[in-house]
Amino acid sequence: MKVRARDTLAKPIQIYAEAVQQLPNSTRAVLPTEDAIKRTLRNHKGAKFPDPQSLQELLIEGDWRTTGEPNNERFLLHDNGPNSDERVIIFATDGCLVHLANSTAWFVDGNFSLAPNLFLQLYVVRVKIQGLFVTCAYSLLQRKTQTSYEIMLRALVSSCEERNLFPDPLSINMDFERAAIQAFQAVFGDHITIRGCFYHLCQSTQRKLQELGLQRRYREDEDFSNFCGMLDGLAFLPLEDVARGMEFLRQNIPEGAEDLVEYFDATYVSGTNRRVGNVNDDNVRIRNVPPVFPPPCWNVHNTTLQDDERTNNHTEGWNHRFSTLVGQNHPTVWVLIQKMRQELSTDETKVQQRQIGRQMPKKKKPAYVVMQARLKLLCEEYRDGVRNLVDFLNAVSHNIRF
Repeated sequence: MKVRARDTLAKPIQIYAEAVQQLPNSTRAVLPTEDAIKRTLRNHKGAKFPDPQSLQELLIEGDWRTTGEPNNERFLLHDNGPNSDERVIIFATDGCLVHLANSTAWFVDGNFSLAPNLFLQLYVVRVKIQGLFVTCAYSLLQRKTQTSYEIMLRALVSSCEERNLFPDPLSINMDFERAAIQAFQAVFGDHITIRGCFYHLCQSTQRKLQELGLQRRYREDEDFSNFCGMLDGLAFLPLEDVARGMEFLRQNIPEGAEDLVEYFDATYVSGTNRRVGNVNDDNVRIRNVPPVFPPPCWNVHNTTLQDDERTNNHTEGWNHRFSTLVGQNHPTVWVLIQKMRQELSTDETKVQQRQIGRQMPKKKKPAYVVMQARLKLLCEEYRDGVRNLVDFLNAVSHNIRF
């Protein structure tokens, strides 16, 4: 049992249960108590996998910097050191960097429950290879600031360039997080397309409904529910028509929905206006403050027409899958490295099988396929002048509402 505790990631209770199952009754009777044995096993495990108490104590050395047996390939890509104000540690193999450089669309997400206690989040970058999504970079971030994200991205880019790889993503699929958006634009340029997850746009509307105490009305009032769906449905209009759609909704606000519309317009469409200047000099004027997440961040008109990804839900699904693999919240750094190694091997296997035709991309759920066909047809009909703006928003609402 001590050997298993020292050399594996099995939990003490698992080691104890499996060991006593194999013992005869006469031996079981004279064993120390279960609690005493588990305490001893935890001590042995801690000797092999010490959990650092501060970031200054965290040094990743030796085999921990590699993918482990049998290849022992370099895995630790970047660590800005124990004395950094914003510690960033990145794991990625050379093969992962090749995938990053070859991909024009990146899918990124942060997970807080999988981060070791000394870090705020585990941030991943995923790409699509022949229809399969794989994780190409795992980053442990101490903070979620623009500076931390820029450190991570510049380290990825410079590591690629050292290997004569030159990543140039054209689109970044992500949650609505201002610091991350600004970091990607700062590193890659304003030309990149930031695609906020449409599902999270809808979730934002739902959270605001809850905050305003309107959820019951949303469930019971069909007209009110349809209006809320039209708000989210603005995402399916061509960019140049979003402001016109917002103006139509403003002119047709149901009683009690004023604060909801004000929030959506200020956050996602028009921004806010404020007075500037000096009243005494009769020099007061209105200045517009842009929305936090302007329409290009969340518009899905062209995405829908091109049958592209409107959501980052596959990354959310991966988070659930990887959480199951890790088996606990806030694992130690050492447990997380072991699990990242295992996930890397799984991804490499999928890619290799795909290359020889044995692994096929997952089929989308039939309900999603049907909804996509409907939404695409609606976008085509609006584009071709078959539907006017009001009919279009109404039809979209009926297809996307919760």
